[in-house]
Amino acid sequence: MNDSGQTVAAEIYPWLDGHWSFFTHCLEVDRLAHALLVEGPAGCGKTALANAMVARLLCTENKLYACGCCKSCELLAGGAHPEYFEATFEINPKTGKLRTVIAVEQVRRMIAALQLTNSISSRKVACIFPADSMHWSAANAILKSLEEPTGDTVLILVTDSPGKLPVTIRSRCQAIHVSQPDGEVVLDWLEHGSNKPLEELHAALQAAGGSPLRAMQYLDSPELDGYTRVRDGLATLLVRPASVSKVSAQLGDLNPVELWRWLSMCTGDALKSSMTGSPLDWLAPNRRLKDKTLLQLQQQADFNRRLSATPIRGDLLLQDWLIRWAEQGI
Repeated sequence: MNDSGQTVAAEIYPWLDGHWSFFTHCLEVDRLAHALLVEGPAGCGKTALANAMVARLLCTENKLYACGCCKSCELLAGGAHPEYFEATFEINPKTGKLRTVIAVEQVRRMIAALQLTNSISSRKVACIFPADSMHWSAANAILKSLEEPTGDTVLILVTDSPGKLPVTIRSRCQAIHVSQPDGEVVLDWLEHGSNKPLEELHAALQAAGGSPLRAMQYLDSPELDGYTRVRDGLATLLVRPASVSKVSAQLGDLNPVELWRWLSMCTGDALKSSMTGSPLDWLAPNRRLKDKTLLQLQQQADFNRRLSATPIRGDLLLQDWLIRWAEQGI
C-alpha cells in the first residue's frame, strides 16, 4: 500500500525488527493466524510492516523477505497481482469524490474475489486500510469471512484506531501492535537518512510527536517552522494575553489539521509539565497553569481538528481557543 493504493515490498524500519521476526517465525512453524490486525499510531511504520507482510506472503521464493524478483513480486509491484485484494477509500461514482468510509460493496467484491482459484502464489492476501473506516455493514460482511476463512487466505487489517473496530472483529484477529519507537532509535535512524544537523532532527521529532515517518517528512518541509510558531505564539499569549488577534493571524495560514494537532501536543506537554514539575524549554518555569483547563483545551483542540474538514469557520474556532489559553496568563 502506498499513496497510489498499490502494494509494494517495503523497507523494514529498525524498530520493526521484533515484529518482523515474530511474523516470519509464525510462518516458519505454520502458526500464522488467518487474520492479522496491524495497529498503532499514525507515522509509526505499521503500513510499511503490512506492505512487507503482503509481499512476503505472496512471494514464491522461500526467503526471509520477499525476493522482489519473482513473477509474483513483479506483479505485486505493478499493482496487478491476481491473488492480492484490498479495500480502502475509493471514488464514489455518484459524487466523483473520495469516500471517507469503506463501503459494504467493496468488501463484498473482495470476498467474492477470494473464492477464485490461485494462479501464481500459494496464498491469497486481502488488506483493509484504514480498517476502522469500514461502514458497519462492511464490518459485518468481513466478520463472516473471519469466522469461516477461505482456503489459504490471510486477511490483514491496518488501523490507527483499533478501538473503533467491533470487538467481534478484534477478537478474531492476531493483534500486532506497533508503538512509537524510542526517541534515540528514531534520532539515529533520522541521522543516517539525512544530512541535517542534530538540533534540526530533534526539532522535527518533537514537532512530529515522536512519529518517525512524520519527523522525516518535516525535515524536507517548510511545515517544521509552523510548530515553532505555534509554541512561540502560546508562550507569548501567557505574557501578553491581549495579543490573541495577532497570534491568530500568525497561525492562520498553517494547515488546520497540523495546527490543531500541534496545539493539542503543546497543551498536553504543558499539562504533563504541570503535573510532574518538569520544565518546558518554551514555557516560563514559574508559569503555573491550571491542569483542568489544560485538559479541556487539549480535548477541544482534538475535537477542532476533526472539525477542520467541515465548513465551520476555522478562524473563529482558533480565536476562541486562543482566548481560553490566554486567560491562563491573566
